[in-house]
Amino acid sequence: MIEKARYKPRAPRWFNFLLRHTFSAFLKRWFRIRSASAGVFSRVKPPYVLIPTHHGTLDPFMVSYFVRDPVYWVTSDGNMRSSTMKFLLGLVGSIPKSKSIPDMETIGWIVEVIRKRGGVVGIFAEGQASWDGHTQEIIPSTAKLIKLLKVPVIVAVLKGAYYTQPRWAWNKRPGDMEIEFKLVMDGARAKALSPEEILASLESAMEYDEEEWRANHPARHRGSGRAKHLELALFMCPVCRQVGSMRSYINRLYCRACGHVVRLSRSYSFSAVGMSEPRFGSIREWDAWQRGAFAEKVAAATAKPLVPIFADGGVLLLRGYRANPLRRVRSGTMVLYHDRIEIATLLGERLSFPIARIEGAGVLKQQLFEFYVGKTLYQFRFPRRFQSARKWLDAVSLLKRIEEAAAATPPAN
Repeated sequence: MIEKARYKPRAPRWFNFLLRHTFSAFLKRWFRIRSASAGVFSRVKPPYVLIPTHHGTLDPFMVSYFVRDPVYWVTSDGNMRSSTMKFLLGLVGSIPKSKSIPDMETIGWIVEVIRKRGGVVGIFAEGQASWDGHTQEIIPSTAKLIKLLKVPVIVAVLKGAYYTQPRWAWNKRPGDMEIEFKLVMDGARAKALSPEEILASLESAMEYDEEEWRANHPARHRGSGRAKHLELALFMCPVCRQVGSMRSYINRLYCRACGHVVRLSRSYSFSAVGMSEPRFGSIREWDAWQRGAFAEKVAAATAKPLVPIFADGGVLLLRGYRANPLRRVRSGTMVLYHDRIEIATLLGERLSFPIARIEGAGVLKQQLFEFYVGKTLYQFRFPRRFQSARKWLDAVSLLKRIEEAAAATPPAN
């Protein structure tokens, strides 16, 4: 736990000025970022809440270029597990938050920044970066927090950010970007609206689809390696429906099981390779199909409780708590069953994590899968970059929903 005596969010104006005119200015030039709506910050003075759409790790620095006041960004505590990162993120006023876990300390810091310091708090209300370039589901508790704070809310919609810093890639791809700032509500309106009405306003203001924007703003990204590690997001083959069989090579994505292969063009659309025709035109279309097909596959697998749904070898398991350094526990094969995750070690041990007890599951960065059991955090690190952590997150989420639905169904007479 990060005690207030040991860590307190601070955002010195001098450091904010330095960061804006160095690193953020560099990003603006490199990614060719423009904004015709940044004038909103001359009309709205702190305190207020800033809520951007979320696509990658550079989002806070890109948005902050257009904001004169320091922004206290709420960030995953997983980014603060080293003393160096804790120091650097502390300089920009980062407020640590455990993903999907209620955190009164985080709320206390947010309230202090808004009410006592009259500052700006930045919140990524989607909770995670987008895998397909479309706005994710907004965490409902965000609306309750805005209702509590009663301050103006500004939304920043990052357009073109998904393909310049894909969630699944380690390398960035300079292109063209635009950031649209919208004043969604002032303090009086935030006070008057119900949490449900606030949530609806946020969903409307943040709605964005990269594919739609690209249709009117075509861009060709420089360099090769466009498909590299795309299998972290698109892990299911649309032809043979195998999970975990997809691999990438430079600009191609192919299935090791059936040989289906497609090429990712400079405009990020799929094209044919030889006799292999693409089933989908875009990453978003493939992703939409995958969500449904994978849900069917997981649901069907629950009918065979003794058969593993899928597995990954060589996984390293670590254990810790919030932002504290993690400690190595075991390594082995990670196996998913309908009711649990198991780690089978070389020594013959079986470490089991019941699906029902897993809370706050998420993917940190590109492929670190982690969740809580009680107050203990478990993180799973995959040795090969083609091993998708997202498929584990999606499967656990689906299995939890299946369990909850079964528990809510009254027994037959």
